[in-house]
Amino acid sequence: MFEILNQGFLGFIFWLNSFFHDYGITIIVFTFLLKIALLPIDYLAFLEELKLQRIRPRVQETLRKYKNDFQKQAEVLAQIYKEENYNPLLTMLIQFLPLPILFSIFFVLKSLVDNKNLNLIFLQSIDLSQKNIFLVLAVIIFQFLTVFNLPKDQRKIAFFLSGFVVLILIQFPALFNLYWLINLILTFLERQFFRFYQIKFGIQSIPKNNS
Repeated sequence: MFEILNQGFLGFIFWLNSFFHDYGITIIVFTFLLKIALLPIDYLAFLEELKLQRIRPRVQETLRKYKNDFQKQAEVLAQIYKEENYNPLLTMLIQFLPLPILFSIFFVLKSLVDNKNLNLIFLQSIDLSQKNIFLVLAVIIFQFLTVFNLPKDQRKIAFFLSGFVVLILIQFPALFNLYWLINLILTFLERQFFRFYQIKFGIQSIPKNNS
């Protein structure tokens, strides 16, 4: 599966670059097109997140109230999930679906960096095959801005994960940082669009973030 994804992504990137002749611009366009392709999955994940935000107070109250009665706890939680049409297993599945694609992209980026025959100069000034402190700083800023956009009760674990991601990315060449930066920006804009869409058309109420 990974090999099919790797070859497919790599071939598509080479094809895109035949138009742009700049692998930095190509990666930006590739990331944008990939984000569009994953829009349905991202939207489903967003909807499930809204459900979880709404039921979280009731879930926490149930866990506290019936902490010594696991059978009653399970019955009440099942009823809460049914009322909100919330499926924890579906939520987990949706969250894990993009992971094979993410792993494949990193393998593809590595193969581009390792190919010494490719010109990885972005905008005739940034060597994407080398580390770049400015791109790293941009990633750090947007990574933590994304965290602050989350509900307060999700920020602690998100800070930890974001710090872990940053520690990994600073070890990689600028091509990886460019991809992750564009992905962060597009994800932020995507979530703002989802929220606007939900509020504008009143499809589902959106719990307010606890700042």
